[in-house]
Amino acid sequence: MIRTLCKTGVALGFLMLPLVPTSAAVVKVEGVTVTKTLAATDDRYGGCMAELSVSLAAQGLRCPNPASRWVTFSCTGTHTSKSSAMRMLDSAQLAFAMGKTVDVWVDDEKSHNGHCFAERIDVHSS
Repeated sequence: MIRTLCKTGVALGFLMLPLVPTSAAVVKVEGVTVTKTLAATDDRYGGCMAELSVSLAAQGLRCPNPASRWVTFSCTGTHTSKSSAMRMLDSAQLAFAMGKTVDVWVDDEKSHNGHCFAERIDVHSS
């Protein structure tokens, strides 16, 4: 009897799985431009950010601030090392200055002040 109940519970759990809302977690935002960069002395925005040319919500991300196009690189060292964050900010600034497009991997489970964390940025050559 206990085995039957366990099997039934597991089966019901799998049937209900599509009904449970899930977070997008990490999403690759492709071929966008950096429209602004930000570097701050305080921790409010993780110390550094970039604004992208697209809405993050439109990309399927569930950032705490759904209207935001900004991503944080976490230069404060909360979600990555400070040196890694600074390299990502450098890449964003390069793309901004050169007018290049980027691909950005955005994690909507990590954020600073409502802005999702970008864990990777690739700058396109053309």
